[in-house]
Amino acid sequence: MKIIPIRPQPDRTKRCVISLGVGRSAYIQCLTRLEQSLRRVGFAGDFLVWSNELPAGSPSQFEAPMAFKTFCFYEALKYGYQEVLWIDAPIVALRRIEPIFKLLDDNGYVTFTNNYDQSVGQWSGDDVLSLYQMSRDEAMLIPETPTSVIGLDLESTIGKEFLARWHAMCLDGVTCRGTVKPIRSPEDHYAIAWNKGNCISKDPRVGGHRFDQTAAGIIAHQLGLPPYADSLRDIHYKKTRIDLSTVLLHHREFGETITPLDKIIEDVFWRTPFYKTPKAKISQALSKLKSSAKTIIGR
Repeated sequence: MKIIPIRPQPDRTKRCVISLGVGRSAYIQCLTRLEQSLRRVGFAGDFLVWSNELPAGSPSQFEAPMAFKTFCFYEALKYGYQEVLWIDAPIVALRRIEPIFKLLDDNGYVTFTNNYDQSVGQWSGDDVLSLYQMSRDEAMLIPETPTSVIGLDLESTIGKEFLARWHAMCLDGVTCRGTVKPIRSPEDHYAIAWNKGNCISKDPRVGGHRFDQTAAGIIAHQLGLPPYADSLRDIHYKKTRIDLSTVLLHHREFGETITPLDKIIEDVFWRTPFYKTPKAKISQALSKLKSSAKTIIGR
């Protein structure tokens, strides 16, 4: 783990962003890009980064996929940080993230609204719901809690309780894995993530299992802590438009070469609002005119 001061502050040990990249080289590159974006928006705090390594004591990705997140939180606590914000490596900061820390300071936690209108029931294996004595219908009513970005005040009652429960779930041998069966290969991991061959549920509503995210959704339901922040967007999900309120952008990368930060900034702040969007509106208007003209001519 490496501690990277982004910008000095009077009490810089209080606030930090944490992230980890392991496996694909793209994830490692994304960590550098995330750091660049934090510097660009002037984040006053530290960046704790695990580059191609897991925190001490963390189970492997086969034992408990994504369980490393709670271990990263506890590592930050060990170094004396209080307000800790996890940000997935492929995300970039577009604007100042201090408003997110203000929400965290006010509420003890910060989680983001689900842009996809999905539920815990859609992304949870049968074995996990059985463990928590929860029906599929009940789980379908619980909003999914995205963990691509999640913040906890580790000195608050809420933050402590959330992390303790999340950590315990990561180590129970079922919740983060999605099944009581062992994961023996990347193919097993992928099958569970997308419920291939109905390997975790025969219910047609189940799209797969979301490991640490499923756990966080169950905890949020147990504690009555619904997702409430709305400044996170996904570049590949067009139904929720990137606008002036977007602070963090999930820029998922599927190859081994990632999009540079400068290219993302240019696209978000210039090409999209001043070229792509006007062009699309003009194209739509012309299509309507052509359709109207054909209708009139056909009469």
